[in-house]
Amino acid sequence: MKVRLLILLLVGTHLTQANEVKFGKVSEQEVAETQHHLEPDADAAILYKKERVFYNYNAEQGWSLTKEAHYRIKIYNKEGFSWATLQIPLYASQGDEEKIANVKGITFNMIDGKIVEEKLKKDGIFVEEVNKYRNKASITMPEVKEGSVLDIEFKVNSPLYWYMDDFRFQYSIPVNRVDLRLDIPQYFVFKRHSKGYYPIQFQQSRESRSINISYRTEDVAGKLGKTSRQSHNLSFYENVYEVQASDLPSMVEEEYTSNINNYRSAIKFELASTQFPNRPYKDYSLTWEGVAKSIYEYESFGTELRRENYYKDEVDQIIDGITDDREKAKLIFEFVQSKMNWNDYYGVTCSRDGIKKAFKEGAGNAAEINLMLTSMFRYAGLNANPILVSTRSNGIPLFPTTDGFNYVIAGMEVLDNVILFDATEKNTIPGVLPNRALNWMGRLVRKDGSSSQVELTPKKLSKEIHYVTATIHEDGSVDGKTRTQYTNQLALELRDKLEKTDEETYLENMENQHGEMEIDGYELKNKEQLEKPMIETCDFVKENQCEIIGQKIYFKPMLFLAESSNPFKMEKREYPVDFSFPRQKKYMISLTIPEGYKVESLPESAVVQLPENSGKFSFKVLSQGNQIRVNATTELNSAFFPVEYYDALKEYYKNLILKQSEKVVLSKV
Repeated sequence: MKVRLLILLLVGTHLTQANEVKFGKVSEQEVAETQHHLEPDADAAILYKKERVFYNYNAEQGWSLTKEAHYRIKIYNKEGFSWATLQIPLYASQGDEEKIANVKGITFNMIDGKIVEEKLKKDGIFVEEVNKYRNKASITMPEVKEGSVLDIEFKVNSPLYWYMDDFRFQYSIPVNRVDLRLDIPQYFVFKRHSKGYYPIQFQQSRESRSINISYRTEDVAGKLGKTSRQSHNLSFYENVYEVQASDLPSMVEEEYTSNINNYRSAIKFELASTQFPNRPYKDYSLTWEGVAKSIYEYESFGTELRRENYYKDEVDQIIDGITDDREKAKLIFEFVQSKMNWNDYYGVTCSRDGIKKAFKEGAGNAAEINLMLTSMFRYAGLNANPILVSTRSNGIPLFPTTDGFNYVIAGMEVLDNVILFDATEKNTIPGVLPNRALNWMGRLVRKDGSSSQVELTPKKLSKEIHYVTATIHEDGSVDGKTRTQYTNQLALELRDKLEKTDEETYLENMENQHGEMEIDGYELKNKEQLEKPMIETCDFVKENQCEIIGQKIYFKPMLFLAESSNPFKMEKREYPVDFSFPRQKKYMISLTIPEGYKVESLPESAVVQLPENSGKFSFKVLSQGNQIRVNATTELNSAFFPVEYYDALKEYYKNLILKQSEKVVLSKV
């Protein structure tokens, strides 16, 4: 019996060692592999990812965190070369910041049937500041080719013992194996929050640990300046959390996705409470109301919101003689919008220099600009409050933590409605937010500390209306005039686009988008009149718009405006579709056919509807004499479609594209 037990133990030890992945020890099979065993089309794969997190204690500096990581990445083709650079976020808070250390890397290539190694050099490691809250370390591997295997090891030392970044298990490429282990001392209690659709199983156990603490004390004899070093052992238990997962599928981002990391499998550890030796118990558990109230009580938030003296004279002058609240709000908003320049920093609190200095210098972060706006609204007697927001890049805040919000806007309550304002953008108007802030729900915080959810997605349709008058010529060319009108979010997008590029480049891009069309006489109206729709008009000429076969002319009745590609191509999508805002495209096209031709056939009219009146496509073509009239509308009344709507949306766009691709046939009289 003892012999059999020994054999089993030896076999188990052998299997464990066989499965152990050691840095710098790759197999010939890994380097020679040409495609992934489960996803043959994958550009790259994470063959192995290991993370170990544990706590350290120092008598002078207190608790700290260490994360050790090992990535083994396979590159299958050139499209996978982006994975040759690994980026690691490094967080900072109140002067403390995380540091990366012990970086090692080796690139393995198969050359003439032999594995050749190329070690990472110092110039492949780069740390840069992203903003005052975060740095970024980039590790760029050398000599990366199709077929390379990359081994990367590093350590992150963090004084921010209360914070852990998300532990991610799913990426845009498949993951063969993940090993995660966290050793958390009994003094820290963390909540665990899972997200994503791929199930991840935890194993939890408890282990004993002892650490030696060394510190200096005054000499017992009491001699001035005399100290001695003392030490003692601290014994405690640790909660050990382990995840071992294999063959995790990729989750590729498709069009109309707010933030794909909302849906990839990951686990978040959030500090719930602490109980240190000889210290009182401290509870960090929060509700959304608690988060909002906590942020409001920050000196860099609530206190700054109450400051008024620095702007009183300007606001008094702006609202002098104005009695209508909406007009007051509009004028104050335009003043802040004009005076202040956003420095591209997010954040829910003001910088150390404060809101008064930001006002004086005419520049600030999102919190400074929109808290300033809110304060001015209140000074003018308006029922205004700040609204905490998580931007689309920050993700949907699924559970209550103070870092769930990273942005602030202003809201004015009018009857049962809240009008939203964001003065960081020069091209917005009341009720129209930049796309980055259109992320599910915000939390409005009132003076008394109470708070409530506010929907950020606009209910009003943003419209793009095309009026086209054109002539079809016998040689297959088309010329004419277009007039396009944009409202709300679409108008904001166009204004922002035109600010980032010159008109010549913009028109070149438009000509290329429509297949080498020539544009002349371009004119833009209402670019500065933000309350009005943006209107662009132009003359156009397009060669080869029509197909000529024998004595007949074939062309799409929507010409170059017809959609040709379905944005939804996946067989199955595991996350929702997010259009950001509800929208409508409308086309009114009038075509004159060439003399000596008649209409032989027209596409049939059609109407396609999405479930529960969430969207509609209509298409109608009529002819009379030498005139053809086209009326087409695509409308999405909802901005957000859950997963179960994916097949319906895919079919909707399929039918839309098929109908718009049908052709008018002209024949000679």
